[in-house]
Amino acid sequence: MASGYLDGLIEPRSSLAALREHMYPASQRRPDGVMGAVISIGSIGLMALTLYMGIFGTLGQIGTNALHLAIAIPLVFLLYPLRKGAAHAAAPPSILDIVLALVSFAAFGWAYVNQERFSERMIYIDAVEWYDFAFGLAAILVTLEATRRTLDMIIVWLTLLFGFYALSGPIWPGMFEHRGMTIEALVEYLYLVPEGLFSSLMTIAATYLFTFLLFGAMLQASGGERSFMDLSMAVAGHRRGGPAKVATIGSALMGTMSGSTVSNVVTTGSITIPLMRRLGYKPEEAGAIETVAGVGGALMPPVMGAGVFLMSAFTGVPLITILQYSVAPAVLYYAALYFYVDIKARKNGIVGLPADQLPKTMPAFRRALPLFVPIAVLIGLMLWGFTPYYASSICVLVLFAVAQMRRETRVSPRQLLIALESATRSGLNISTLSASSAMVFGVMITTALVIKSTSIFLSLAGGSVFLLIILIGIASYIVGLAMPVTATYVIVAALGAGALGELGVPILAAHLIIFWHSQNATISPPIALTAQVAATIAKANPLKTANQAVLMANSIFVIPFIFAYGSLLSPNWFEVGFDFAALLGFFFCGTVVFEGHWTRRLDLIERALFAVAGVSFITSSIGPMSQGWLFMLGAIVAFAVGTILERRPSGSPSTRTIP
Repeated sequence: MASGYLDGLIEPRSSLAALREHMYPASQRRPDGVMGAVISIGSIGLMALTLYMGIFGTLGQIGTNALHLAIAIPLVFLLYPLRKGAAHAAAPPSILDIVLALVSFAAFGWAYVNQERFSERMIYIDAVEWYDFAFGLAAILVTLEATRRTLDMIIVWLTLLFGFYALSGPIWPGMFEHRGMTIEALVEYLYLVPEGLFSSLMTIAATYLFTFLLFGAMLQASGGERSFMDLSMAVAGHRRGGPAKVATIGSALMGTMSGSTVSNVVTTGSITIPLMRRLGYKPEEAGAIETVAGVGGALMPPVMGAGVFLMSAFTGVPLITILQYSVAPAVLYYAALYFYVDIKARKNGIVGLPADQLPKTMPAFRRALPLFVPIAVLIGLMLWGFTPYYASSICVLVLFAVAQMRRETRVSPRQLLIALESATRSGLNISTLSASSAMVFGVMITTALVIKSTSIFLSLAGGSVFLLIILIGIASYIVGLAMPVTATYVIVAALGAGALGELGVPILAAHLIIFWHSQNATISPPIALTAQVAATIAKANPLKTANQAVLMANSIFVIPFIFAYGSLLSPNWFEVGFDFAALLGFFFCGTVVFEGHWTRRLDLIERALFAVAGVSFITSSIGPMSQGWLFMLGAIVAFAVGTILERRPSGSPSTRTIP
């Protein structure tokens, strides 16, 4: 392909050391010698075992989860230092780290060895032996410390708060009061039964979440990211505001594979953000565009991050069904962003990249096409009734086979080992988060807090679905200030999904509303983790970048209401198509009105016509298609008139062009 603008923007896979640097989390230790070998063997072994169980069968719920944690939690103590920071990460594991790793191995290993006895005992009836209590308490404590090291202290405090709530039931006022539990009963519930640490929340992390992580790692090891970026550059790089459209298309393509907002920003943003800045975008604009594009990675099927797998467990809706209904909203999300960057580029006169310095479309398409084969296999297997765990495991093997067919994507044995180790390293924070979330969720179930929170939300909303969705959005934002997206979804779903159901919102719609709202905090100030990553690459002000991202990501706030009031989740595909077209019109008109520009600057009458069209478009998407066609007709008329006036010859009255 041609050189020029892309030179130096994509890291080559020139050495194993460079590949490790690119794939291993920066906050982790990288010790050599015996300790390095122990970490590598543990990491590779855990991922290989996970892949093996995906194909040949698991060890039972308690056994699978306990064995996963018996390897993952010790790895946390060996890889993450007691105190965070580059200086601490450079030091080898301390004696304390090694002791905690051994305690973790013993505590969860005990559960693995005794899984049959744990499964057969009767909770609160069979006696809790002193050694079971000791191992259980140790498992809870090391999980909290591992969570602190991988994530943040706020999650530990939240888990402790729920634990305190379980122990102190009689002191709480009003409906929050409950009988309370002894410390022995709490440890029993969290360690000796499948509903605690080893619940289905943990099972998801211990099984197909890790296989999807391996899929992403294999994609990186094979250089598949480059193929996606080449295709995006070929399709959109030469168009108006080229790099911004490349960010949109590239993040959508990467989103099908990664499901991670931050990973999306780092992967595509390292290329698109510098290019956007070169062509005239302000640093905050470039960072915000990449932030919004990256967030879509968690909304684009088939991966969609950890949340979608948890959603399937919570709702009982098959994963493939959730993925099917998530396609149209995800495309709308990226379409809304595409409209924004196109109008913004028109308004500011930002051109595309020179075509002779970009990849050719057909060669780029041929290079990227094989990477879609594993995705097709994944979807096909799930449609045929295979479990997500089995389908994702086979998908990894197919990707490896596809990569071996071309010299430039071939994965060597050493690169394969790096991919296996990096996938485990990247997933350790998911393991600790899932374990802590499982404890929180277990307390909420055993204390009936889930039922009580439903009553609270219903009381505050006063029976209004519209107001309840706003309240859930506010709750998601507040919880998301301190929690990762997945944890935010788990907690808010436990608190608010029941209330939406009580007001008649279908269970899948309720959880998708919460899932979309849970993405808000990653782009909204003041925390805005995804925006901070993009701002760092753009050398921009993080707060200004986040503020711009919120304005650009308007669809993430609108679509949750359509889940409740519209037909995007209807089994009737004609109604889905009707709402899809209406929302496309709404997002386009909204951008034109907000920017006051299309092919030129709009006058007041033209702007008003597009505003009327936009309002009519979104009104037509509320309720069934049979009630919305009149509004759709009115929207089309207003849009057509506005377009005719906007396209008047340059000499017509009130026409203003932008130099």
